[in-house]
Formats: sequence, C-alpha cells, structure tokens
Amino acid sequence: MDAAIEISGLSFRYPDGTLALDDINLSVEAGERLALIGPNGAGKSTLMLHLNGLLHGSGSICVLGMPLSESTVKAIRRRVGLVFQNPDDQLFMPTVFDEVAFAAVNAGHPEVEVRRRVSESLEAVGMGWAEHKSPTDLSLGQKKRVAIASVLVTDNEVLVLDEPSAGLDPRGRRELIALLDGFPCTMIIATHDLDLASQLCTRMAVMAEGRILRDGPPVEILADESFLRDAGL
Repeated sequence: MDAAIEISGLSFRYPDGTLALDDINLSVEAGERLALIGPNGAGKSTLMLHLNGLLHGSGSICVLGMPLSESTVKAIRRRVGLVFQNPDDQLFMPTVFDEVAFAAVNAGHPEVEVRRRVSESLEAVGMGWAEHKSPTDLSLGQKKRVAIASVLVTDNEVLVLDEPSAGLDPRGRRELIALLDGFPCTMIIATHDLDLASQLCTRMAVMAEGRILRDGPPVEILADESFLRDAGL
C-alpha cells in the first residue's frame, strides 16, 4: 500500500522560540485512519497545519506522492482537506451553499459542476436541507458538518481534523463518529477524545513536547495506563 503522507525530520519553532515539533518522522498509508493524541501543547495542531503548507518547518513532507513545496502547495491543498477545531474559524460565507461552493469555484469548476458537487457534499454530511441557511444560524454540530462538506467538495483524498468532537453533546458526537466512519479517505484526527480515537482509528500516535512518544494500535496504547499517565493523558 502506498503512503498518503510521509514526514521526515520535521521540526518547527515558533517566533517566540517555542520548539513545537522536534524531529517528527511519520508515515500514513493511503486509506489509514491515524489518531494523534497528547496533552495541550504537544504539537498536534502544529503538525496538522504543516500537512497543507499553512506552516513551514525544516525537514520534508511528501503528500500523495508530491513533495510539499511552493510549487506543489496549491495542488496539495486541493487534495488535503483541513477541518479546524472551531468551525467559526473556517466558515465565512453568507450561506451554507456559498461556503461549500467556495473551494470548488476556486478550483475552476463550471457552475453546473459546482452545484452538483455542493449538493453531493451536503447530502453526504446530512446537511442538504441547509443550503440556503446562514452558517451563523446553525448549531455547533451542524457547523462542523458544513465545514467537513466544504473540504469534501473538492474530492479530498486526505481528511485532517482537529478535535472534531470538541464541544459536541453526546448525540452530536455519536452522529459525527458515524459520519466519519462512512468516509473511505485517509484520515488524520487530532483529539483528546480517546473513545472517538479507538472507535474510528486503526492506529494511534502519542505526542508530547513536539515529539512522537509511541505509535501503534489503539487497543495496545490505551491498555497501558502507566504510559498514558506519564504522557499526560
């Protein structure tokens, strides 16, 4: 199986001097679901922001066979969908239709194709009824669904989600897990929700202080209580 993501020797330091990533080496196979877990400040979100070029550290990243660089970043962003923890950081258009259509329009699709893609993406997340609604009128769970639809609209092969279950009530969380479980694409999910990670993901990488401490099957990692305690989980 080919790797969807290959990260070698990735390090990143913020302008204030904080070392957020320290020599990260990680490979994610096509179709795999990887959970990134760790305490706040572990480097999970920073790592995710590197996967479509929003941040740039030292080392190398290869996405779907393409080395990430200035010349490839636009093509990679069309194939890697990033969903932020807070959908209000991502949703900015006046209607749900406009929000989901934005990426498809920017990709140069004709109007008929944009409408088809928007309709299919909204139906896939159960939000077809909200096409003409304002995102501000939606619940948190509904906003998260629209944010996911806005990256599905361009046929992303990799879906990167930052704390997708944060702030959801139990029903919304269950619905989100069921929704994500139906997608065949490669997924990388940063989360504190260990139950979600164990239900959705086939692999887990534990991070702390910008490094990967352990990488393996969720059932093995979650069974090691002393390790989880030492890792701040």
